[in-house]
Amino acid sequence: MPVEPSLEYDFNCVFCRGKGCKVCKQTGWVEISGAGMVDIYTGYAFGMGVDRIAMLLYNIDDIRLFFENDLRFLRQF
Repeated sequence: MPVEPSLEYDFNCVFCRGKGCKVCKQTGWVEISGAGMVDIYTGYAFGMGVDRIAMLLYNIDDIRLFFENDLRFLRQF
């Protein structure tokens, strides 16, 4: 859902320590949460990326692993 204006919470990338890598797309930052005003309806949208927090906590360098439905991977959590 598009939001405008918007904001996000970013944390220093724990994989590269802010130097830039594939996880942070060479920025040194990882987005954890976003928020903003919804364009379609009147209101606000916000959300916390639990998958991104798990990435940081468990040093997982590819967020797609959470969405592949591999039970061997998912049962670790």
